Amino acid sequence: MCAGCGERTGAEDLVRLVIGPAAPFVAVDLGRKLGGRGVSVHPKRACVRSAAVRGGLAKALRGVAEVEPESVVRMIVAQLEQRVLGLLSAAGRKRSLALGGEAVRAALQGNDGDLLIRAKDSRGRGDELARAATALGCATVTWGTKASLGDAFTRSELGVLLVLDRGIARAVLDCLSHIEALSEDG
Repeated sequence: MCAGCGERTGAEDLVRLVIGPAAPFVAVDLGRKLGGRGVSVHPKRACVRSAAVRGGLAKALRGVAEVEPESVVRMIVAQLEQRVLGLLSAAGRKRSLALGGEAVRAALQGNDGDLLIRAKDSRGRGDELARAATALGCATVTWGTKASLGDAFTRSELGVLLVLDRGIARAVLDCLSHIEALSEDG
């Protein structure tokens, strides 16, 4: 159940927050493995805000302290972004990742790929590859910058990459949709 809005839903649709023994310590527990009192919230600003101000998170803290909702949102987004990078790294280790325009183009020509990720600041070739991926039924998202994607793969810049593993692609999409929901107002 979401501690912000009260809606009952599956655990995969919620993010767990753990209250540490030294309140007001709050940690994000994406893997649902940390001990301690925890509450779950939808990864939406409104739910996080409600949980922190008057909902389950505030009650779990038992009046000991207040938590700034925006800091909780930032913590959740940071954890989700780390999870995306970890998933992409795992895809790279499995050799289930095409990096850069030429590698992506070759994979798409072989009708391979489950998720195309374009940097926000990529132009030209990225647009063309996104159209090709969409035509093949491959999901496409825009995330990060050429510099941040490049840093993740020890390159100076990376404008486009293609995830070739369906399970990893699905997990990345889930994380990115949560990040998008947290970025929206309301």
